[in-house]
Amino acid sequence: MSDLLGIGRSGLRAYARSMETVSHNIANAENPDYVRRTTLLADATVSGKLNPLYSAQTGLNGVRIDSVSRSSDEFLEAQVRQSGASRIRTETQSSWMERIETNLDNAGSNVGTRLNSFFGRGEELAAAPFDSALRLTFLSEMESVVDSFRRTSRSLELTRDQVSQTADLEALTLNSALENLNEINLNITRTPVGTDAHAGLLDARDSMLAVISEKLDATVALSGNGTATVTYDGQTLAGVNIASTVTVATNADGSLGILIDGNAARSPSNGSLAGLSRAGATAQTRLTELEALARQYVDDVNAWQANGRTDAGAAGGPLLAMTGGVSTLAVTTTAIADLALASADGAPNGNLLNMPALRTADGVETRWNNFMAGHATALASIRSEAAAATALDSSARRQRDSVSRVELDREAADLIRLQQAYEASARVIQIARETLQSILSIF
Repeated sequence: MSDLLGIGRSGLRAYARSMETVSHNIANAENPDYVRRTTLLADATVSGKLNPLYSAQTGLNGVRIDSVSRSSDEFLEAQVRQSGASRIRTETQSSWMERIETNLDNAGSNVGTRLNSFFGRGEELAAAPFDSALRLTFLSEMESVVDSFRRTSRSLELTRDQVSQTADLEALTLNSALENLNEINLNITRTPVGTDAHAGLLDARDSMLAVISEKLDATVALSGNGTATVTYDGQTLAGVNIASTVTVATNADGSLGILIDGNAARSPSNGSLAGLSRAGATAQTRLTELEALARQYVDDVNAWQANGRTDAGAAGGPLLAMTGGVSTLAVTTTAIADLALASADGAPNGNLLNMPALRTADGVETRWNNFMAGHATALASIRSEAAAATALDSSARRQRDSVSRVELDREAADLIRLQQAYEASARVIQIARETLQSILSIF
């Protein structure tokens, strides 16, 4: 009877603990960082041989609690980290490229629009070359083109600088995650495997690994007890009692360089830092292309002006100057008398009639349109890539969640099953007690 009582008591203890685990799962059903847990039970039968002259003795001791298991698949977790890094990279890059497109468009008053107006005013002035109002308007349109170039340049420079600032903030978040992972690793080494505390630490570990992977395409290696070692370009970022410091530096081409404890590493290829690196490079490329267009505008207009004659018959002097970057672009005169509208043969509008030659396939206006079309094509490409990366990431997460996440229907069914097992164990104790009472009542 004592064995029967002990077996029943072990069942009560085991199934009560199992129901606690199910209840814990239900309570964390909406926790995105929680991995479903299961209480594993094992046979508590004891076998032994006290004396080699006698047969082996076996005692039935019921059931025992073996460990708490997480419903996690490390391969699926790794796949989610990889797909998530790709999604974050494309989303980040797409977001900043949209901002660059906004900078180039300049609220509809972009360089291309202003160039079109400038050349249009030139055609109007050609019909009435001595009209002072039209001459002032022509100079005003030239100033508008210059202002549009400068404003676009300032906006792109600001975007490029903001990319760098955002990268610094991302690096701070990454370093915080590396420090937390180091602390979690230390706690894992001090915690017995298979306990609730160990399972909770593994949840925290996976949460930190997700943050790290979203920032940088680092390599993750897991040990038998669950500690994680994170490396990047052959350098250890985090491990047991290891936490490196990651900083970023802006390269000359606008991309980001990675430094690990001051040591240079390769440029990132995935994660938010990779998206920022590519966005910074795009911003710098657009700035370089914009400067080339501005310089061509200066050269074309000044060359056109030099071929003409002023009202006084003098050769036209430069109307534009650009001594450095786009910020130095300026109109050199506001006097309408400085305009060389006449041709060398004396025709009052002769030089104005030559202005359409600036609007050829190699002209600044056409090159601006090609410039905008090229950026639009690049943006459409990264949007398409982002959509594909998002779809792949969603698929990977669904596969992972089918294993790791809490499903309330399944938990409810387990709760009923375990409740019945608990009641059956209680019934075993009751039967044992009633039987023992019946035996005792005989005497």
